[in-house]
Amino acid sequence: MAPKFRRDKQRKIDEILDAVVKLTHEKGPNNFSINDIPEEADVSIGTVYRYFPRGKEDILKQILLRNIERLKGLIRTGREATSLEAYWRPILHNMMEVGDRYSEVSDMMIEAAPPDSQFYNEIAADLMGFYMELAVEISALPGVIDLPAEKLAQRAGLGFNLMKKVLQAQGKVKMFDERSLEEYIMEIVRASFSH
Repeated sequence: MAPKFRRDKQRKIDEILDAVVKLTHEKGPNNFSINDIPEEADVSIGTVYRYFPRGKEDILKQILLRNIERLKGLIRTGREATSLEAYWRPILHNMMEVGDRYSEVSDMMIEAAPPDSQFYNEIAADLMGFYMELAVEISALPGVIDLPAEKLAQRAGLGFNLMKKVLQAQGKVKMFDERSLEEYIMEIVRASFSH
C-alpha cells in the first residue's frame, strides 16, 4: 500500500489535470488561465505551482504523458493480437470514447508550444517515443508493410492525427453511425500499415 502522502499527492495531481481537461472542454483552450484551476480542482494556487512549476506547460505535458501511458496499457494488452486489426481496435475504441474530451487539450498543447521551444521539443520527443514503441509492436504483426521502425513511427503519428481529425469532424457533424465510423478509421489504419 502506498503511503498516504503519496496517495494524496497523486490525487491532487490528478484533480489538477482533470480540472484542466474540464476547463478546456467547457471554456475552450485559450479562455481560461492558471488562476481558474484552483477553484475547479479544489486546491490552492500554491499547490498548482508546487506540482507544476511551469504552469500550463507542465500541466499539459503531464496530461499528454497520462494519455500516452493509458494508450501504452492498451498496446500491452494488444500484444496477444494476431492481426493489425485486432491490435488497433482497442486503441480506436479508446480514442472514440475519450476523443472529445482530449482533442481540445491536444490542440491547446500545440498552440502553447511554439516551434523550436523547449516545451515543443519535449512534447515531440515524448510523442515520437510513443510512436516508436507502437511501430516496434506493429512491425511484428502479420501483413504489416516492411518499413524501418522510424517510418512506421511516422505513419503511427499520422494515423493518430488522422483519427483525431475524423473524430473531431464526426463530433461536429454526424457523418457516420458508430459502426461505419469505426470501419472508416480502420480503413485508414489498413492503408497506413498493410501491404
